[in-house]
Amino acid sequence: MKELLSSCVLAGAVLCADGAWAQAVGDWKIQTTGPDGDIEFSNGVAHGRGGVLVKYREGQPNAAELTADKATLTQATGEVTAFGNVVLRREGMIWKAERLDYNFKTKRVKSAHFRGGNLSMFFKGEQMDGNKTDGFYTARNVTFTTDDNPKPDYYIKAKKVHIVPGEKIEFYGASLYAGKLPVAYMPYYRRSLKRHPWNVHLEPGIRSNWGAYLLSAWRWPSSDRFGGEMNLDYRAERGFALGPDLNWNLGNWGSGELESYLAFDDDPMNDSSGNPLNRERQRLAITHKAKWDDLSLLSALNYESDEYVRRDFFEHEYRENAQPQTFLELNQNWTDYNLNFLTQPRLNDHYGTVERLPDLKFTGLRQRIKDTPFYYDQETSIAYLRRKYANENSPWFGGMRMDTLHQFYLPQTYFGWLQFTPRIGGRWTHYGETDGTGVSLNDQDRLLMNTGAELSVKASRFYPSASSKWLDLDGLRHIVQPSLNYVFVPRPNKNPSDLPGYEYELTSSRLLPIMYPDYNSIDQIDAQNALRIGLRNRLQTRRNGQVEDFLDWNLYTDWRLNPLEDQNGFADVFSDLSIRPRSWIAFGSGLRLDIDDDIWRVINNSITFEPQTRWSTRVGHFYYLEPGKTSKADRDSVIYTSFAYRFNEDWSFGTSHYYDAKRGRLSDQTYTLYHDFRSWTGYLNLRMIDSEGSSREDDFQISLNFSLKSRPQPPKQY
Repeated sequence: MKELLSSCVLAGAVLCADGAWAQAVGDWKIQTTGPDGDIEFSNGVAHGRGGVLVKYREGQPNAAELTADKATLTQATGEVTAFGNVVLRREGMIWKAERLDYNFKTKRVKSAHFRGGNLSMFFKGEQMDGNKTDGFYTARNVTFTTDDNPKPDYYIKAKKVHIVPGEKIEFYGASLYAGKLPVAYMPYYRRSLKRHPWNVHLEPGIRSNWGAYLLSAWRWPSSDRFGGEMNLDYRAERGFALGPDLNWNLGNWGSGELESYLAFDDDPMNDSSGNPLNRERQRLAITHKAKWDDLSLLSALNYESDEYVRRDFFEHEYRENAQPQTFLELNQNWTDYNLNFLTQPRLNDHYGTVERLPDLKFTGLRQRIKDTPFYYDQETSIAYLRRKYANENSPWFGGMRMDTLHQFYLPQTYFGWLQFTPRIGGRWTHYGETDGTGVSLNDQDRLLMNTGAELSVKASRFYPSASSKWLDLDGLRHIVQPSLNYVFVPRPNKNPSDLPGYEYELTSSRLLPIMYPDYNSIDQIDAQNALRIGLRNRLQTRRNGQVEDFLDWNLYTDWRLNPLEDQNGFADVFSDLSIRPRSWIAFGSGLRLDIDDDIWRVINNSITFEPQTRWSTRVGHFYYLEPGKTSKADRDSVIYTSFAYRFNEDWSFGTSHYYDAKRGRLSDQTYTLYHDFRSWTGYLNLRMIDSEGSSREDDFQISLNFSLKSRPQPPKQY
């Protein structure tokens, strides 16, 4: 023991207790991993037995880590000789052997028998030798595969290989095997480690709108900068379709993707006006984004030959975004200012939109005016706008619009907890003479003022003794935030009906903003005298070492002191509630109550259970009645459920249901059985849609999906 302690002192700052780090120099960390582990130091050489862990330059780009039953490390040269269950991790690779010689500094690896791999490939062989200086490793009698199973379905056996980490693998005298059967001989074969392997996705199935079908995507090898795949599809009742998809990464010049599709549709049906669609139906989508310090670019081009092409062939994209836009946006940010350039033309005549050709906006963020207590923000824009409707033959109109908004604030704090912020602002908007066939107006100017004040309080109290094992409570903090926001806008010199009306309010289930510039329907601004009343309550507790919301409840409404002709005295009351009684249970509720007509406009309640990684389920109810309507016959009421269960690492099952309570039928149901086939993934999918609608909406589908894994998961025992 005395000799050991003496050696530790000589090594410098070494902790020799079991399981503790034994550190000789800054680049090295040595630790025993077994209960009987022991490390001895002598003249810069560390001898470890009983389980050893060696880390070199931890956290740095050239870091490496080695574990073994026993090892000898020469710190000056970086040489290590390891025996028994050796595992070496470096440069994203894992090497396994019973004996391995390695130099942490030169990266030379030498082993008689080895296994290795990363997330996308696995190999084993004999006589591995190589180092950083040579730039590659050499091995003989190597078996290589991307199949993540100890007994792979396919693999390559080669007499000799050269491995250049991060670059390529070269095979000499190689044979391709399917199971135990050799299927091809390759005197020389090269595989890039920078390029993604070939990837295939196949989906055979039957669908009521398509008949029998086969969808396929063939991904070709790609570089770090370019990649893509070819889609080749056949639908028995609709015909052939094809199109390449491309993606790119140009470094400082940004990244993007292209999606194209051409369908030779044997049954295109009609558009919404009853006119027959063309047999050749196309879709083209291009996106690109880039960022240079504080300057960013975002662009999108979306062309569709008709209004139903995405609904017919790309239903999931249609559900996410029914009307994609084409635009180019440049955004320059400074500390207190922002300059935005936006051009937004219309490529698809079957969609209504507001074209911006272009729209230039300069924004001054809220900032303090020198040493005064006042704050100021502004927003100024100039644009040429065109309002176009869905039918290309419909009237359209356009014109120039210049708008500038300026606001001043005086934030005050009283008693340390009362926040009071009065504000005042003004707006000038100039409308140029309109052109087009829909509206004919001369030049005109609109002036308006706005003022108001915001009052808010944030108070909290902590209850350290509040605890519940059943509710997973470890202390409780209550935060209450009442707020009042008053806004007054005198009647402007121009009514909205006198203006071109390029922009308009969209129907929303949410309460629209009342402050500027949050309210951005510039052409619809009218007189306003309202008080927004809000109350937020939060209950927080400690879970898993973090603060988590046990409850978050937000109530708010508007009291309209001078309601307009189409308004009630009070706006609808809104309630947003989330409760997490346990970390694996979540309840959410969104409500909207029309207090004047005593009618629920929105009811959206759901509860989610995730008690373990093996299964989860969700149940919810959505109810919606459009503003202005009072008859229950106009309501939508849907009960939705989802369930997922993982039997094991290879098998899982999922299902979802949508029950139309208004019509009393199961409108949408999906069942999916998933299986991991080592190098492939596959799932069986059954879906039925009953909407009592057109042939486009009703659907029955059963399909098989197979995808070749581009990055298989590490095997359990390889």
